[in-house]
Amino acid sequence: MTINKTFEANCKALKNSNPYLAKIICSLKNTDNSCYAAPVLSKTNELVPALKDGKALFSVYNPARDADNFLNYIDLSEKHFITVSALANGAHIKKALQHQNIHILVIEKNAESIAALFEHFDFTDILKNESFSLCCVSELETAFRNLYIPQLYGNFSYKALRPWVQYNPEAEEQIQNILRKCLESISADYSVQAHFAKVWQRNILRNLKTLSCLSCNSFDFPLEKRASIIGAGPSLDGGIEFLKKNRESRYIIATDTAWRILLQNGISADAVVTIDGQNISYRHFIDKFPDSRTLFVADLCSHPAIAEKAQKNGNAVQFFASNHPLCLFAKQYAQEHNQYFPPEIDTTSGTVTVAALDFAVKAGFKEIELFGADFAYTNSKAYAKGSYLDPSFENEATVINPKETAFNALMFRTPVIRRDKSTVTTEVLNRYASALDFYLQNCHAKLSVYRYSEGKLISIFERNPSESEKNVPIFLPKTLYKSFDYADFKIRLLNLLENHDPALTAAILPLAAWCERTGRYKSSSDSIESVFDYAYKMAKK
Repeated sequence: MTINKTFEANCKALKNSNPYLAKIICSLKNTDNSCYAAPVLSKTNELVPALKDGKALFSVYNPARDADNFLNYIDLSEKHFITVSALANGAHIKKALQHQNIHILVIEKNAESIAALFEHFDFTDILKNESFSLCCVSELETAFRNLYIPQLYGNFSYKALRPWVQYNPEAEEQIQNILRKCLESISADYSVQAHFAKVWQRNILRNLKTLSCLSCNSFDFPLEKRASIIGAGPSLDGGIEFLKKNRESRYIIATDTAWRILLQNGISADAVVTIDGQNISYRHFIDKFPDSRTLFVADLCSHPAIAEKAQKNGNAVQFFASNHPLCLFAKQYAQEHNQYFPPEIDTTSGTVTVAALDFAVKAGFKEIELFGADFAYTNSKAYAKGSYLDPSFENEATVINPKETAFNALMFRTPVIRRDKSTVTTEVLNRYASALDFYLQNCHAKLSVYRYSEGKLISIFERNPSESEKNVPIFLPKTLYKSFDYADFKIRLLNLLENHDPALTAAILPLAAWCERTGRYKSSSDSIESVFDYAYKMAKK
């Protein structure tokens, strides 16, 4: 490998944008694993990179024409994020970067291939361009997930130089699989944001306001008891009597749907966890709160009326934060001003059962058990008896359409998967079940999962932690401080939104997805500033 001025200049430029990759390239002893041979001279007296099979990546007669034609069939009047296989001599990349709406991620087979190109071609202008990124196939998934933001870059395109693809078929297949996997995940996240982002934005701000009004409360959890996590699955019906008999030895943590079911059976939960931000989630809590001793554990994204009602009723409230970018921005503000901010609870699965379980773990409980965590419809039942849907469906029932018809419509609104004669599930419920299984396998507490089957309460899962796992630090603080200054936070937020400050761009990306779905913003052509303006109007209310 030749260490010349061109190589050194390229490494120096790369170090500013990707120090990790630059370090790897600079530490290489040779480029034997490179897919490139020495470049060849074209008829127009330009160096053209060549592969080890002897094929040049561009025409040796007129390589500039190939570079000019590289972006054919892409509408350059719109914003594009383009992923490209093969850095080559960079001529095709330079042409693309002349368009301000273009962002490019170039993939090379490995660091040795990049190093081989760095010896012969000057890429410093490209490497310094903020709209350009470079990675190897092995880092593609991480790089792509970090770089491709649909709300900012609009359209996605993949382009590859055919000779490179023909020489590197395995790498090309790997690239295609990684991009497909990433795009499916990004698309799913984007779809959720497009539907719920406005609700989340509203909820976070109202809940932060409630947080700033909370009085100091000390939470001394009875850690000598078992924490019982209560889901609302049909099998909970069979566990009610067990919970009644063993009430005094349990600290009962209900999910929002199960809270009402327990009340219908004369059991007041010690804590109730809610994460859903939709208006329908408030229906779990329409009735009067009968016990002011119940702790309300609420995601900042959850429906704000729940925490507001709990506070008014005299119940203690413990907020927790998800990884929503607006929550992260508020957390940064709190840290900068030495103010309290809620701890993080795992809500990534989207199921409140896992959130409740994570709360119990972080509160410090060493023995935890789960009831009603079915994630399935059993014996033609969607939920245990006594959920908020029972009175709702009963009120709407007629002789021709009894409440069972409404429950059937609920269960079969999406395609079902049959487990056995009495149990069906769905793709969403299976995903929730998988998330719970993953958490259970990686949890450090002593765990039991109970189901009621054939007249018996049986344990379907047991986990006993090793001695090294028992000394896990508790992350949930036991004291609430009235220290988050919402009034000052809102002033700062409005100021940044009004001035379209880039520091707030990440915080409004979910809202941008919602704005695009509702026709207020077009990511392929509009400026993100229009989303700033809409967020400002929302926050000012």
